[in-house]
Amino acid sequence: MMRRSPFASMPLSVALVFSALGWTAPAAAQSQTPSATATMSASTTVATSTSSATTTTSTSALVPVAGVVTGGAESVSFSGKAKVSANVVTDPDFGGTPTVVLSIDLSGLAGVGASTRKKYVTADGEVLNRRLTAADTVQYNFPFYESGASVLSVRVGSASFNLSFDVNTLQLTGASGSIGSP
Repeated sequence: MMRRSPFASMPLSVALVFSALGWTAPAAAQSQTPSATATMSASTTVATSTSSATTTTSTSALVPVAGVVTGGAESVSFSGKAKVSANVVTDPDFGGTPTVVLSIDLSGLAGVGASTRKKYVTADGEVLNRRLTAADTVQYNFPFYESGASVLSVRVGSASFNLSFDVNTLQLTGASGSIGSP
């Protein structure tokens, strides 16, 4: 009697949801990118349907981030680590460029006011879909506010990430980030 994988009949859309949520096999090893000092880990899964196989490669990085947001009542200096997750999904049906589902979590950053020394926080997260390229720069604005204060007193900063990918292995291979004013 031949046994079939329980995932063999799984619809492609369900497999993509599982892979986008990060439900993958653990990576065999972790590596560190010395130039960016970002800690990287990766894993790959293959989901098959009756007509095609989709490959999803998941890579995570803890990226050191620092910078100053000027303007407003005072300048705020941010530092900490952002969590960057890249799920690269192939397109077996049409053979198009793989898509990168990029998730950036800034909740590991802390800010300090230049004149008052008050603490500032952000719980911002961003999810973006991008086409896979060897090098990509992602910029977006994020909200932050004084710790303990109302979120109605929100201010805005700008996050910028330079990412590099190995287009053959579909892995995020380098990441660096900075904070600035929008």
